[in-house]
Amino acid sequence: MNLNTLTQKFRNFFRREPEMQLPDSLVAQLVKSLEITHEEECACDEFHDLIDQYAETNIRGEDAARLMPLIKDHLEICHECCEEYEALLNVLQTAVEKN
Repeated sequence: MNLNTLTQKFRNFFRREPEMQLPDSLVAQLVKSLEITHEEECACDEFHDLIDQYAETNIRGEDAARLMPLIKDHLEICHECCEEYEALLNVLQTAVEKN
């Protein structure tokens, strides 16, 4: 989950329950997200624009993490994008194996 999504969850929570305290799990997620953020980050939209290039780079055996560090960092903090990437990588690996 990226920081923007998490922030939106906080806003929604306080709109629904202004006097209630945040659940510990949500606070823990925020702290974890803040600990691993960087000054320069890739948003989900940017990630989606480059996901195919990142996956193909990995399929070719190149060091995609070194070549595209912002994409690697985004994968580490955004669960949804990581799942999409893993699905794409599985499809590409299957296609390569069949050829």
